[in-house]
Amino acid sequence: MKLKISLFLFMLLFSSRVLAQERINYEAPSLVGHSQRLMKTAGFWISRHPSPDAVIMNPDEIDQFNARQRTDNKLTKDIFNIIQDQRTASLLDDLQKAYSDILSKGYYTADGVRDDQDFMDDVKRNMNLSGVVIGVAPRYGLVVHFAPQRFLPTNNGLYEEKDDLDFDQLQNSALDVGTPVAVVHTSADGLWYYVLTEISDGWVEAKNIALGDVNQVREFSRDNDYAVVVRPKADIFINESMTDYYDYVRMGMRLPLSGMDAGRATVNIPVRDSDGTLAIQEAYMNVEDINPGYLPFTARNIYKQALMMLGQPYGWGDMYGEQDCSRFMQMVFATVGISLPRDSKDQAQVSSNTVDFDEKSNDLVKIAAIARAPAANTLLAMKGHILLYLGMVDGIPYAIHDTTGYKQTVGDKEVSYAIDRVIISDLSLGEGTQKGSLLRRLTRTVTIE
Repeated sequence: MKLKISLFLFMLLFSSRVLAQERINYEAPSLVGHSQRLMKTAGFWISRHPSPDAVIMNPDEIDQFNARQRTDNKLTKDIFNIIQDQRTASLLDDLQKAYSDILSKGYYTADGVRDDQDFMDDVKRNMNLSGVVIGVAPRYGLVVHFAPQRFLPTNNGLYEEKDDLDFDQLQNSALDVGTPVAVVHTSADGLWYYVLTEISDGWVEAKNIALGDVNQVREFSRDNDYAVVVRPKADIFINESMTDYYDYVRMGMRLPLSGMDAGRATVNIPVRDSDGTLAIQEAYMNVEDINPGYLPFTARNIYKQALMMLGQPYGWGDMYGEQDCSRFMQMVFATVGISLPRDSKDQAQVSSNTVDFDEKSNDLVKIAAIARAPAANTLLAMKGHILLYLGMVDGIPYAIHDTTGYKQTVGDKEVSYAIDRVIISDLSLGEGTQKGSLLRRLTRTVTIE
């Protein structure tokens, strides 16, 4: 009997170890997907581009491009021009759908409980669905501190796998200091606002938003003198000697600019007054972190901004203050004034200048189509991922993208390699696996022009 028990325990321990080994993510090497050392700076790609300083779109053309995303494609929105009887009439349906979709997925809580009905019931009560009023004009405000934007009004997470806590399925996005929002609903406990932004909707903690007059919010967000963040992250200080730290903002964010002097830029930031309402305060940033106005939309500038992000950590839905693949694209193009939608599936729809592929498309046909597309302003889209095309090297297309990792066949098994950062690679990652290579998964090239 003791022998049988010992054998059973041994087999149980062995099986657990085997399962654990199958889930292991090996660390990917520094250079992946046949990338080379020299490819890691913007200069390499600038030197290979036929016209790196040619203006791809001027400011008027960029304004027209952004307008098409709002009015024709419905991929972004002007929160100051919300048609009440159309937008808020669907709010209740939107909230109920978000709840139902998440409820149906069978996610785990951080404690490893699957389908936690008590958790979901508590969240639903806090959504205050009975309090949704159709046709009420939104309140307006500005984000005062970096704010996660959630699908449900809770900071507790839900996960596809018990041990996969870096992928919180309730994380939608995150909002930087100075982001204008339209508040259209409040949670039952009053601690959460459901807000609309130009590129995303979701729940944000009320403490991170200062409410103000719509004209005040509009004026702040559309100030003609503004600083655009051109570094991955830029510090904000609230004293002139720049020692009293306030927060940081990410690449592409803009703030009203008052002046630049001796290495210091003076900007305006929103803060919460003593009663929680909006007040505007002067703050200070390093001049090398910002540009006065948008950068010209050239290949050189896109290369410089994209390569500046090389090695930056991955963050699912902007978790931990980082960025995922689509936010990476949004940040880079925001520096030249282009407003891309938040999600990769929507970014794949921003232009009519596209080439589409299906499961029957030959890899050589895809490579030929990529080679004809302009580098630096062409996106490579596939289900669940998006990349920026950098150019061809020895007949092979290369791209920069923010990714979690890839799989590779080793013997008769598929092994996972963790990346979790912005990388440069060709499109061979995943080749020979069940999911397939990036090239095999490619469904569309999208040229932004």
